[in-house]
Amino acid sequence: MDRRTLLTLLSIGAAEALVGCSAQHPGPASSPVPGTGQSRTPVVDQTSQPAAASVITRDQPRPQPSPLPPIPPARPGAPSVVFGAPAPTRQIAITIDDGYSPETVAGYVEFAQRSGIPITFSPNGAYREIWDRHADALRPLIEAGQVQIGNHTWTHLNLLGRADDAIRADIERNEEWINKTFGITSRPWFRPPYGSHNAHVDAVVAGLGFTKVLIWNGSFGDSTVLSPGQLMDLARRYLQPGTIMLGHANHQTVLGLFDQIQQLITERRLEPVTLDTMFRTSRAVG
Repeated sequence: MDRRTLLTLLSIGAAEALVGCSAQHPGPASSPVPGTGQSRTPVVDQTSQPAAASVITRDQPRPQPSPLPPIPPARPGAPSVVFGAPAPTRQIAITIDDGYSPETVAGYVEFAQRSGIPITFSPNGAYREIWDRHADALRPLIEAGQVQIGNHTWTHLNLLGRADDAIRADIERNEEWINKTFGITSRPWFRPPYGSHNAHVDAVVAGLGFTKVLIWNGSFGDSTVLSPGQLMDLARRYLQPGTIMLGHANHQTVLGLFDQIQQLITERRLEPVTLDTMFRTSRAVG
């Protein structure tokens, strides 16, 4: 590890409590989540350099919806753990997890509709009563390629130490709900709850066709309640070229900050994209 990378990791470690999923994550009523999950410290991509960009704004033409492809069969393979963009770029991927706040889920859906900014949502099916009411609004955005859906398990239970069959059942149940509700596969993208995973977990999920294990290298820090100033400080720190930005649809602070976040993206000439666009994966292939 070179000195520059070491200094970066040390600086991020000071903010570790702000960047991951909260251990007090509410689970389904029948399966409360124990407070044992720990988020993995993100690694900042140091390779990104300025390049040409085109930021989507509400005044630009939007991609038009097209029929969704048939849901492909699973394609098991070797797992790949993803922290940031694969190459120097001005692209960023905004990824929003969970969704136990009805107001925040609704706000993110409205923001996606209004701004045209691509977002990758990784919802838990345990909160299906909240997400299902927005399926009709999200489907056209999914069809247009503006919104992508990833898999974050049904329960949001920490996967470390769980039996392989339990891990598979948790992921497959969420995938079935995503297929039915949004008409699309979440493969090959899987974000482990709390960012907690190891080589064994990676192999199990990759055996289901979830070969992209999604972590992050930037965060809004909103797995717990922050003030608007704290959230924007983290947005300014981490919204940089090549960032996979982690957020949560769990707390309402972000609802009053969407315009500031969009302005920051525009001022920095960043290009928001889905994970499929950033990594050239395909919902038709899975």
